[in-house]
Amino acid sequence: MVEKSLAILSSALAERLTHRALPGELVGFGANQRAEAAEFLAQTAARRSAGTAAIALEALPGDGARRRMRLAIVNDDMPFLVDSVAAAIGERDVAVDRVIHPVIRVTRDADGMLTGIEDAGGASESMIYIELERIDAKDRRALTDDIEHLLADVRVAVADWRTMQAALAADAGMLDDIGGDSEGASLLRWFLDRHFTLLGHERWSVDGSLAAEPLGIARHEHEVPLLAERSKRLSIDYFTAGNAAPLLLKSSLISPVHRRVPLDLLVVPLQTGGRVVGLSIHAGLWTSAALSAKPRDIPVLRARLSALEAKFGFDPKGHTGKALTHAIATLPHDL
Repeated sequence: MVEKSLAILSSALAERLTHRALPGELVGFGANQRAEAAEFLAQTAARRSAGTAAIALEALPGDGARRRMRLAIVNDDMPFLVDSVAAAIGERDVAVDRVIHPVIRVTRDADGMLTGIEDAGGASESMIYIELERIDAKDRRALTDDIEHLLADVRVAVADWRTMQAALAADAGMLDDIGGDSEGASLLRWFLDRHFTLLGHERWSVDGSLAAEPLGIARHEHEVPLLAERSKRLSIDYFTAGNAAPLLLKSSLISPVHRRVPLDLLVVPLQTGGRVVGLSIHAGLWTSAALSAKPRDIPVLRARLSALEAKFGFDPKGHTGKALTHAIATLPHDL
């Protein structure tokens, strides 16, 4: 049954590998190469435990003097997979020649063995095929470890997405309840409207203990924390002094998901009886739509722009007012 399923999968993959592929991705990728790639993917997909990814990395057969490798990753279909994997490979300065990414519906038995290919039923699985520059055995192990860790981060970020959205919405409501600058609550709601890719969330008490179970990538231990202990203390002092929320910071942790850049943090005070008792830390990335939005459409930023115009006496419709708007629009919004 498994061999029959693998043969069916190989045939199905060979037909679908180039579906929607760009012309540049197909150079030197004829029928024989597609068949070999499909067989490699099928072998990788033969068995996969629920909630895990199957990964294979090996030398590309018959590659001659080019000395390349091929990588197969089979996983549940979810956002951020291809860009996260490509970023991890790029982080190690390894050249990528080809990326093919079909999504196939398959069925598996209780042991994770592949039992069939379905056009309508079954579960959608992401099958990534990459041809890349050859690296030595040590670097291969390090790269596959990186990929395993980032795929685990992708999985929990996707699984906890709705809960993290609810936490951010709750913090916006809390800012409404405690009064003060309404622009802060408006900014959090603006982020919720497809302007912020939520990846993790933590709640900390002033004594340094977790006040709730971490969400998303915060579930996993990384080389550096989302926010250093000293920065947490400075944030608590900032809010205790009566400054407006949220506090927008850059994390020292490089995002393992989506884009390899420092994570953006939205920090909100936890209060009891008007006293700051902890921090709610939302980690993620501004979306491309958010980064390209007009400054006057972004809460807090629009207030800062109006304050600068008032301070310098600039007419928003005049030359200097337009120049100021252009300067703020040109500066990356996350900064």
